[in-house]
Amino acid sequence: MVQGSAGTLPDEAVFAVGSLLRTVQQVHDRLWQELVPDGFTSPQFAVLHRLRMRPGIDQRTLGEALSLDKATVAELVARMEQAGLVARERTVADARRNALRLTGEGQTAFTYLAPWVAQVQLRLTTDLRPEETGRLLHLLRTVAGVAPGAWTSTASGAVLVGLPADPAHIPGHLIRAAQQRHTRYWADAVGIRLTSPQYGVLYRLAREPGIDQTTLAEQVALAKAPAGEIVKRLIARGEVRREPDPHDGRRKLLTVTDEGLRVLYEVMPAVLDVQRRLTQDLTDDERAELLALLHRMSAA
Repeated sequence: MVQGSAGTLPDEAVFAVGSLLRTVQQVHDRLWQELVPDGFTSPQFAVLHRLRMRPGIDQRTLGEALSLDKATVAELVARMEQAGLVARERTVADARRNALRLTGEGQTAFTYLAPWVAQVQLRLTTDLRPEETGRLLHLLRTVAGVAPGAWTSTASGAVLVGLPADPAHIPGHLIRAAQQRHTRYWADAVGIRLTSPQYGVLYRLAREPGIDQTTLAEQVALAKAPAGEIVKRLIARGEVRREPDPHDGRRKLLTVTDEGLRVLYEVMPAVLDVQRRLTQDLTDDERAELLALLHRMSAA
């Protein structure tokens, strides 16, 4: 616990795993946009990858492998089917069940994209030594609840260049799975009262009142536009106040209001519970190790 302008606040390290997972996910998304051609998204490639490794699985199994909810995976598969990348077929054993397979176009897209996706994973861990990457994968699997070897390929000759066949060995997949688990825990414990980024803004302003929006965005690892939208919403709710800098009329300073502090302290027990659940299978040393590795990846 530390003493700040808002009184006694938990140390930032208590919340850092969830926050850093979001930051590293943003790094992954940026690298993906830079390196992967033709506008394919990470979830779309994940579908190609899983169906290449295990053709004929149903939509529910695919959703579980991708850590996606039923509605999201249904929409994703429907769009890829419309694009001619995925085909459905009724199974002989159960006429109500649709087996999913890649079309010829889907197979071609997978082969074309796999080397680029491998480059994203390499860039994501470029500042880590091989043994550190191994430790990162182990710790992320623990946090995300992903077991290595659970996804055994049934495809003949499933050989990839630079990209593991098992998603439990792909950093980007584990980051997304861990982040999605954090999001589910947050929804269960905190609900819709405050999002994780909104909480990060209130917490930062409680610790450092009077900073400007650019500094705030940097410290909570948000792009300028999303940070601006969050600040605007919190101001409208009366939880943040924006005032001119007395020394620079062009600069606006942000301060958390009494209402913002009330909300911050109200949700804090639930936020602490989210972090506890997220890292409950890690020892204190492992938690510190994961934080250090995520910090380094966040600068990739």
